[in-house]
Amino acid sequence: MLDTQKAQDTEIDLMEKAPGPSPYLLWLIWVIWLPFFSPGIIGLCLAHPPLPILLISFLGVALFFTLYLRETLVNAQRLTGQIRLTPGSHVRSWLPLAGMATLSFALPLISHGDPSDWLDFFIFTASYVGGRFQTRQTTLILILLVLLNIGTGWLVHFSWIGIGRSVVFVIAVGYVVKAIVWSLTIRRELRQAREEIAHLAVMNERLRIARDLHDLLGHSLSLIALKSELAGRLLVMAPERAATEVRDIEQVARTTLQEVREAVTSYRQPTLASEIQATQEILAAAGIVYNYEGDEKIIHTLPATIEAALGWVIREGVTNIIKHSRAQHCTLSISQHPHKIHLVLTNDGPVASSTTKGNGLHGITERVATLGGTCEARADLKGGFCLTVSLPIS
Repeated sequence: MLDTQKAQDTEIDLMEKAPGPSPYLLWLIWVIWLPFFSPGIIGLCLAHPPLPILLISFLGVALFFTLYLRETLVNAQRLTGQIRLTPGSHVRSWLPLAGMATLSFALPLISHGDPSDWLDFFIFTASYVGGRFQTRQTTLILILLVLLNIGTGWLVHFSWIGIGRSVVFVIAVGYVVKAIVWSLTIRRELRQAREEIAHLAVMNERLRIARDLHDLLGHSLSLIALKSELAGRLLVMAPERAATEVRDIEQVARTTLQEVREAVTSYRQPTLASEIQATQEILAAAGIVYNYEGDEKIIHTLPATIEAALGWVIREGVTNIIKHSRAQHCTLSISQHPHKIHLVLTNDGPVASSTTKGNGLHGITERVATLGGTCEARADLKGGFCLTVSLPIS
């Protein structure tokens, strides 16, 4: 019972997250059965029962349909997400069922008229059950209603053919309403799932753009800052070289602006050749001795996705060296092995300051993991810091 109630509450939570149709439109699922009982009211009036019986019958009918209409409206509001039932809602569901089942049993016994009309109360009760309870509960309750229906028909001496017809309607109406409610629930869950997928796609795209902008701006702004400091120191001692540095700053700023535009529109993919060239320039501006080890032919033979990923690794790795280390030497090594490409970026800066993991290293790890590779940032055996990336190639 507890597991069923938890599943039911979960279903309600899911349905509340997405807007649904009007509850009054959905309410028609239960209201459309009301004309079926009009022959019973007409038959009661034509039978001319004693006044007390007539009053009790009308009072019972009014009470039954008050319960029925009120609780089925609650069902419609629940299914459209307009209300949420409280933790004790299972009690609130069983009490109306008990009241309707009791009236369905009692009214045919005390009222006059055609018994086949009065047995229709079980059909309305089954309609409520199909819209409120879980499938397993619905089946068990419908079985009990069928047994109660048969017993009531036997007590009022109704024909077995008529009882059988009533039983068929009880089962059919209960499961028809259950199928309609199940269909609506599945549709709402699918709509909610589509909304959640769209939301996650937007979040992932924002993360990708933020990561790309971080990589682009972190590298370029570091270069601008270094060249600005250098130009400031050379302004008095070597004005001509200072002017050259200022022109370089202007060029870097224009290039960065173009790169940002291309990154936002998802057009730009960095190449190894351009990143290695930019690495040499920024490290020279920072006063760090740079050394490249590897076969340059490898650079031009790699798949575009691998080349782009390694380019981002070099860009972010060098940016971290400039910002977080006091290195004097930096070595970049790219080597190709069977089915793998290895990139190693080392520097002799203090390990304590170099191992700080920020957004840059997390971005590298995410890019590499997307391609099925590995990324390791650790202390170098010779002292300093080492960033190692390995990517599979076909």
